[in-house]
Amino acid sequence: MVAPINGFDWQLKGSGLTKYSRDGDGRCALGPAAREYIMSEAMHILGVPTMRTLAVTTTGETVYRQQPQAGSVVSRIGRSHLRIGSFQYASALGVIKEMADFAIDQLCPEAINAANPYLLLYRTVQHNQINTLVHWYRVGFIHGVMNTDNIALSGETFDFGPCAMLGEYKLEQVYSSIDHQGRYAFGNQKLIMQWNLARFAETLIPLIPGSEQEAIALLTQEVENFSAAFQQAYDHMCANKLGFERNKHPLIAEFFALLRTHAWDYNQIFNLLYQTLNGENPQLPGELLAWSEQWQRAINHEQALMLMSTTNPKAIPRNHEIEMLIASAESGQQDIQQQIDNYLNYLKSDVYTGTSWGNPDAVFDQQYQTFCGT
Repeated sequence: MVAPINGFDWQLKGSGLTKYSRDGDGRCALGPAAREYIMSEAMHILGVPTMRTLAVTTTGETVYRQQPQAGSVVSRIGRSHLRIGSFQYASALGVIKEMADFAIDQLCPEAINAANPYLLLYRTVQHNQINTLVHWYRVGFIHGVMNTDNIALSGETFDFGPCAMLGEYKLEQVYSSIDHQGRYAFGNQKLIMQWNLARFAETLIPLIPGSEQEAIALLTQEVENFSAAFQQAYDHMCANKLGFERNKHPLIAEFFALLRTHAWDYNQIFNLLYQTLNGENPQLPGELLAWSEQWQRAINHEQALMLMSTTNPKAIPRNHEIEMLIASAESGQQDIQQQIDNYLNYLKSDVYTGTSWGNPDAVFDQQYQTFCGT
């Protein structure tokens, strides 16, 4: 169910059967609902475009999955719950213009009076996806199931069922139990996003002025523009993670080559570099020492500290930590809200010490699998 509320869309996830449920029951178990809440709030804290969770409510029902579980409903809000899959569905029903006009009204009302409003809609959606995708790469987020029905036109991250956070830097990393071929691997997310945008562009062909061939050519060029636009934004982000204002310095490529070779922890290594630059003398990997000396000579220290502190998260929601909180929720612990609040406050904090959270667990991650929850 989706309804407007104060300029946002409000949706109940797990409320039961709808005409879109296919063979499922439309219900949500408490564990996946808790993951939605924790991860959506964590992503918000990390500065990633995301839908938010208003509440998780138990229903008193039993949901049958691998084993009986407590039923739950997630109340979430976002700028728009329209997805690329929504446009594929509307196209099949022959109501694509009505859907596109509604999307323009929600997401880019400035396009209403434009000569080619549906082209501007496509460009807005592509811009939104690039912005969000670069944030995913910035913090090490792996969505896990990037089908067209899980890509919001607004660019807000949602449906956190099989998601996970990258530990050791491996572009081929997959955690989702259903992703046997690595389609949604960390390094492949940019390719899948472009594929999804191509599916979105296909639905807009009848709305573009001119012949069908002209519309296809125009939209094909827009989809092809994705690669260069994404790469420019991604390179700029990577430069900022290392304290460079611009992305042309050869030390950037050298660092990411070392990172790929040695598979250091993605979040931890940038924090160690920040601490090094800040005079805290952490223990860097030996293979990074020579590079670090060149890097410290090449950058403006004051500017670099500012860029790194605003680009790199101090902490990320570690996979084993999320599972511990979910297990606490499923076991019915009375203080679960306080546990989650404490954890989210930790993610907001600038303090590195004084907490049991935040340590990488490579052994856990090597065996970790995530599952779709609804």
